[in-house]
Amino acid sequence: MKKIFLLFILLLSVSTMITAQRPQGGQGGQRMTVEERAKQTTKWMESELKLTKNQVAPVDSINLVFAKAQQALFQSAEGDREKIREAMTALEKEKETAFSKVLTPEQLETYKEKVKELMNRRRGEGGGNRSPRGGNGG
Repeated sequence: MKKIFLLFILLLSVSTMITAQRPQGGQGGQRMTVEERAKQTTKWMESELKLTKNQVAPVDSINLVFAKAQQALFQSAEGDREKIREAMTALEKEKETAFSKVLTPEQLETYKEKVKELMNRRRGEGGGNRSPRGGNGG
């Protein structure tokens, strides 16, 4: 159970990266609820991974549980980036395990590649760039 909880924390971080496409702060930049983030992540996965109708509900459930877990992690970490990073790294493997039970091997590989691209894009933008395409919204 603890591993699943950690897995979903990692999944939520991915959903946060995905939803970073939406500008935060300023006009129209209200933060999304946990449920909205999970739904948006599922829609992204539906589009990018070509999910079947039978895959959507389980993926959505995983995304929702993870979104809630990530929110709890960020609240308990009190801004300790190292603590968050360590927890997210551990959860990545757990998340992939959960998705491996729902996704095809090809979909899982595509998912891993897309997440890696998103992470690289975010790292490359640095702290000062607050573009609507994924900069830090604070």
